[in-house]
Amino acid sequence: MKRLALSLPLLAASLPALCQSSLTIFGNVDLNITHAKAGDASSTFMDQGGNKVPSRLGFRGAEDLGGGLAASFWLESALLPNNGAISGALFSRRSTVSLSGANWGELRLGRDYVPALWNLSAFTPFGTVGVAGSSNIIFGWPLGYANATTAIRASNSIGYHLPATASGIYGQAMYAFAEGVDGARHTGARIGWTSGPIDVAVAFGSTPAKGANYKTWTVGGTYVFQSAKLFANYYKEARLGDSQANTTLGLSIAAGPGQVLESIARSDRKGAGVSNDDATQAGIGYVYALSKRSDLYGTYSIIRNKGNAAYVTGGMPAGVAGRSSSGSQLGMTHRF
Repeated sequence: MKRLALSLPLLAASLPALCQSSLTIFGNVDLNITHAKAGDASSTFMDQGGNKVPSRLGFRGAEDLGGGLAASFWLESALLPNNGAISGALFSRRSTVSLSGANWGELRLGRDYVPALWNLSAFTPFGTVGVAGSSNIIFGWPLGYANATTAIRASNSIGYHLPATASGIYGQAMYAFAEGVDGARHTGARIGWTSGPIDVAVAFGSTPAKGANYKTWTVGGTYVFQSAKLFANYYKEARLGDSQANTTLGLSIAAGPGQVLESIARSDRKGAGVSNDDATQAGIGYVYALSKRSDLYGTYSIIRNKGNAAYVTGGMPAGVAGRSSSGSQLGMTHRF
């Protein structure tokens, strides 16, 4: 009894610290059967990440420091559930530590998503993944022009995020250090506003690569009706005299226990010898909600290439200049 009596005060003293900290394991497991065609070649294979978000495994936690301050971390891996492997470095999707305040926002350090990515992800029906993903007809994706490696993420970054307020204004700014790597230094920012059915944002990014800046600009938004959602986004990337403009329009419509997704996208390339290298992509899909965490989905997309453009809907077969590419996916997603 004496040992128990001595341990109770110690346990009681530790409870406040335990209650002020949190740890969450989260993720997404997505697998599908993909049939893709490019020119006269075709391939059928198992793939992942066909339903808005790729497969991932993450750990995040936060500690209440008092006075409205909190410290937090986020570690996220890219999974290949078809063979159990991890894609890239262990926490290549995101690895950050943050200090935040309810009134002044969040200061974030580490490897993180660049501001301009969020328009492509949030303001297009299929996100950036799958056979109808908005990134399929973006030149240089997922890296960028020349030596740039910052179309999606930047390592060694410091970022600031505005606090959530009743005004509906949100935004972030980022600076990533080069650390001696050409094409790794990045400056970017995004500012947006959401109120009721409307969500709009603009963003830009700049990365020096091979002696010239690789730049991106984007503006887009969504509008929610009673049973439908409209998407629109414009994304432009440029370096020296070479540029590409990508425009995406889309729609999601509630249908039974799921949603019908549709999109049409156009890429227009400008520059010496590449001005005819354009493409158009059309996609349609249905996501059937088994529950709040599990979906079945099917998607079809076709890309019409012009000039020397050789964009594809899937990782294989390889694209053929000026020839069409198509792809279909049937898959399942479970979020946890």
